[in-house]
Amino acid sequence: MNRIFATFGLSLWIALLSPMVQAANLKALDVAALPGDRVELKLSFDGAPPTPHGYTTEQPARIALDLPGVVSKLANKTRDLGGGNARSATVVEAKDRTRLIINLTQLTPYTARVEGNNLFVVVGRGTSNAASTPAAKPPRVATATPAPVKAYTPVSKAIRGVDFQRGTQGEGNVVIDLSDPSIAPDIQERDGKIVVGFARTQLPEPLRVRLDVKDFATPVQFVNASATGDRAIISIEPSGAFDYSTYQTDNKLTVSIRPMTVDDLQKRNAERFAYTGEKLSLNFQDIDVRSVLQLIADFTNLNLVASDTVQGGITLRLQNVPWDQALDLVLKTKGLDKRKIGNVLLVAPADEIAARERQELESQKQIAELAPLRRELLQVNYAKAADIAKLFQSVTSAEAKVDERGSITVDERTNNIIAYQTQDRLDELRRIVAQLDIPVRQVMIEARIVEANVDYDKSLGVRWGGSVQNKGNWNTSGVSNGANASSTIGTPGSTSTNSPFVDMGTTANTSGLGIAFITDNVLLDLELTAMEKTGNGEIVSQPKVVTSDKETAKILKGTEIPYQEASSSGATSVSFKEASLSLEVTPQITPDNRIIMEVKVTKDEPDYLNKVQDVPPIKKNEVNAKVLVNDGETIVIGGVFSNTQSKVVDKVPFLGDVPYLGRLFRRDVVSEKKSELLVFLTPRIMNNQAIAVSH
Repeated sequence: MNRIFATFGLSLWIALLSPMVQAANLKALDVAALPGDRVELKLSFDGAPPTPHGYTTEQPARIALDLPGVVSKLANKTRDLGGGNARSATVVEAKDRTRLIINLTQLTPYTARVEGNNLFVVVGRGTSNAASTPAAKPPRVATATPAPVKAYTPVSKAIRGVDFQRGTQGEGNVVIDLSDPSIAPDIQERDGKIVVGFARTQLPEPLRVRLDVKDFATPVQFVNASATGDRAIISIEPSGAFDYSTYQTDNKLTVSIRPMTVDDLQKRNAERFAYTGEKLSLNFQDIDVRSVLQLIADFTNLNLVASDTVQGGITLRLQNVPWDQALDLVLKTKGLDKRKIGNVLLVAPADEIAARERQELESQKQIAELAPLRRELLQVNYAKAADIAKLFQSVTSAEAKVDERGSITVDERTNNIIAYQTQDRLDELRRIVAQLDIPVRQVMIEARIVEANVDYDKSLGVRWGGSVQNKGNWNTSGVSNGANASSTIGTPGSTSTNSPFVDMGTTANTSGLGIAFITDNVLLDLELTAMEKTGNGEIVSQPKVVTSDKETAKILKGTEIPYQEASSSGATSVSFKEASLSLEVTPQITPDNRIIMEVKVTKDEPDYLNKVQDVPPIKKNEVNAKVLVNDGETIVIGGVFSNTQSKVVDKVPFLGDVPYLGRLFRRDVVSEKKSELLVFLTPRIMNNQAIAVSH
């Protein structure tokens, strides 16, 4: 009796497992175009196909059907479906299933049905009556099993209102009133806009408007509400740097856009997402790592080579993840690494790749040590051969045993480099010479040193005295020698010379007027002297100099003033002191044809009016600057303006302060001196042809 029950239990267990043990093989994949931009895929099996389990993704638009227990016998894994909405189909084998992936331009409904040993998948709208059902044997129909938000059964969902509000922190809030809180939005940021899409959702005609919300002083400029088919789209157009967030309360979906500060921008740049690959979705339980790598390779059309040591299983669920991020996650989880060689991606354990690269470096090092040496003569035209040879040695000195083999010699007479090196190093030296041995550009710098002087002097004084005379009358006489010269005023033939009681005349040679009152015994002599002098002067110096890029040039013109020096022994010698006009400049040409100049301009001259022990002092004017100037542009690098004013009053104590009468006992001197020094610079980049310099 127990044996009968055991036999019955074994038979029942085999019957239950028979669909899994007897897995069907996928033999062919045929494609047929149907009216209305629909496509029918026919999958042929060598037995009854299993019921497919499917799901869809919207970004990117794809339909995926899993066929458990199916083995693919297709020679070509990818099939082009034409130029319509359905682009291509890819068959991917996993551990215990085969997956059919249909790539779409835009997500659309589909149906799947089983007829005998064939599975028909019709992609496109209006697929409810796409195929008839045979009367003899009702087919098994398998519909897609997407997430609730991806269902394509018509439902009554709509947007009831779109409103805009300004937040307390200056953010713009777009409030969308939904008829059903289960409506799930698809929010994306594209071309600087925030696009909120609602699948299978109606947008009434009165709500299809464009809202201008610039006056609310938020980052949001416009809000557009439109509809495409059964899809409602709310497009938000912000300006400037912004960030956004979304939240939903009951039927109210709010998209909040706030302006970003400088700190927010820096933080965003630091945390910027580094993956840019096309997004995919993976959902597997204990799948082989090699199968996952094969899936990613088929998805991206990459040439992938996996090492034999890549083994093990992995469980992952990734939704809308960039493929390069998904690949990195798989590699990091299993301790793997990748190297891209041309258009082939090599995947192996990290230790294995490191060991292989280390072995390759050692092999290259051994080859370099055994490579034959060759001798070559390189001509250097513009640069110094010694400088290039030194630079080459410093660049290659980091490599091991460089100095043990080969040599670099410079012939300074012919400016040549004699190299005894391996062929690789000779090629590298040739490249360095070709890049560095180029003619250096030249710059002409023209300086204008303008020195302007304005002098004004004015003086007024009085001088008077008297003497004894023989006759009494009035006599006037012009004083031509100035107030400092003595004069004799009196009758013709008189020999008496006057002596001034008050001498407040001007100190310079001036013009004056003398008045004398003469009686029989007394001569009263009064002399008024005045002077006014105005002078204007302008000195323009224009030194020019031409030099190479980054080379210092100096031009000098002037004189050396001799003077005597005495030593401790009493001997004297003649020394010289320089007073010159000089221009010293170091230009640097930038890549955008501008010029950086380090300039030193001096204008020294002797002051012969204020000699010290018969040696004139040196008046110094100097400007040091570092400036950035456009080619041919004139810039003022220095200017000194000085204004000296003085007013001097000489008077006899007490008498000079008496009103009106005190004018006879005082002298007034007014002096004003103005001087201004300006330095102008004009650099010009010279070409290889001769340039005529105008003077």
